[in-house]
Amino acid sequence: MGMKLYTLLQEAMGKPISESYFNTELPEEDKAGKARYIGRDVAWYGYPNQMIVIHKDFVHGMWGNIYDPEKLQYVVDMIQNEDDRDGIVEFECSYGMGSIITLTSIEEQQQSYHNDEFTQDYDGLDNPASTGNEELDRYLGVEYMDELDFVSDWGSSPDVVRFFSANRGMIARGKQTPESLTQTFKTLSPDEEELEAFKEFLRIEGELKQAQDTNQGDFNKFMVQLRDGHHRVMGAIEAGEDYICINLVEEDIKDFEGRYRLVTTI
Repeated sequence: MGMKLYTLLQEAMGKPISESYFNTELPEEDKAGKARYIGRDVAWYGYPNQMIVIHKDFVHGMWGNIYDPEKLQYVVDMIQNEDDRDGIVEFECSYGMGSIITLTSIEEQQQSYHNDEFTQDYDGLDNPASTGNEELDRYLGVEYMDELDFVSDWGSSPDVVRFFSANRGMIARGKQTPESLTQTFKTLSPDEEELEAFKEFLRIEGELKQAQDTNQGDFNKFMVQLRDGHHRVMGAIEAGEDYICINLVEEDIKDFEGRYRLVTTI
């Protein structure tokens, strides 16, 4: 059914449409001079020098943003039920801030995921950023190193476990080398089993550095965090849009040049 019928039904059920909700078509004055991008069922309008198009997997909401469930559902229904003007709904772009997925980004998201806090911490993302390797993701994500098989299987001492914890990811970050770690580890007077655990530790650390250096998984990908307009963007994604548009803040347009697709068509 079209949105006009949908609106009438909502009102008949005692659910009047809030003035803060959206119309299917923007006023002409709001579209004048704006860049336009037409997705599956949404036409986005934004600033020609700031408007970018980005895949839904690389957009997440601002931490702590509070949604109005009725407003979010209204956006979804508006998009899915619109049958006027070839089924296209018009939205002004929200704005957002850019970032690059680093080792720290992946580590934080994997730890959030393993602590069952991911959906709270990273609104709008279905999965945590990944190294592209399940073993490496778990290595970064577990809170305590003795949860890892190579640590628990060889009965490592508390000092050895603390060493692994303190040096996790340090080779990839350029703060340690296999040689420097080996020298420090020997001062712990490890037994044969702990030496085997250390070899496994070095192997994983080396693979983590290689994944980072060769941009495996999500390393070095461009992300956007919304700063406003969450209902428009998340509602559009829920309604089936694979690509959405946002106005990237001006300083990020310069800082991340070459990492985004700018929309300039008016």
